[in-house]
Amino acid sequence: MSEWIDFGIYVTLIVLLFVVLPRHGRQFTLPMIADRNPEWLARNRDVVARLERSRWFLNACYVWAAVSIVVLLAVQLDVVAPPFGSNAPKWEVLKDVNSTFFIVGLLGWSGCSLLWLRWLGTHVPPAETRSATLKPRLVSDYVALPWRIAVEGLTVLHLGVWIVIGALGFAGGAKFWGAFAFFIGMSVLFAVFAYFVPRRRPGYLDRVFGDTYRRSEIRIAFFMRVWPVVTGAIVMTELMTGADLDRLAQLLVASFVCVLALMVLRLRPVAPGSGTTPGYGAFAPEA
Repeated sequence: MSEWIDFGIYVTLIVLLFVVLPRHGRQFTLPMIADRNPEWLARNRDVVARLERSRWFLNACYVWAAVSIVVLLAVQLDVVAPPFGSNAPKWEVLKDVNSTFFIVGLLGWSGCSLLWLRWLGTHVPPAETRSATLKPRLVSDYVALPWRIAVEGLTVLHLGVWIVIGALGFAGGAKFWGAFAFFIGMSVLFAVFAYFVPRRRPGYLDRVFGDTYRRSEIRIAFFMRVWPVVTGAIVMTELMTGADLDRLAQLLVASFVCVLALMVLRLRPVAPGSGTTPGYGAFAPEA
């Protein structure tokens, strides 16, 4: 398999996380302030205007994306030597470079998010406490029965195959059963998460995005439930055959994150510019 495939997947991941998602997130600044205190938003037009003009976070993300892609391209074209004199294959070097930029970029993004939340808590006093009527919600309200059956069936089949393979002696030992226990834990964790998502209390994101947010959250939760099945199949194959599938696993991880990012990008504030979100309509950008 050509390393250009690895390069293309990693570049797609970088563009989604550090170019598309930050641009997408700018539209949530005013709804977030309006949700906390719509009167403050209406009184402080100058502050809101400065926030709308500010682009330092966007520019920092763009620079990080550009640097990441340039370094990956330099590695792919053999313009730079592998770090620390590594003799690893190129796909592994690309993977390590991408992982480094990905982790550092997410740490920087997390730091900026904490600074924003601190600014919001310091400068925007909360409005009067809201009251809302909670209605019972179930997974069946958001995910069709065939999809639920498919996810549950795949999960049971996956774990059953592990047991059969171990019982028949095709693979075994502490490493095999340790991996089996790990994937049981992952399956249970994601199943519990999917179970409680429709039952949690509504929060800020529900008010900004409406019922679309909970629906997307549940779909993401069910998509994550498939992840132990895919990774478990790869690990099982490695343990049975001794094949080295690390490269495939890394590309699947990157592709998995890309799909999650695309699912997040589908979210939009409720009726932006129409005044549905309190205090937002007066400050919505002109079309």
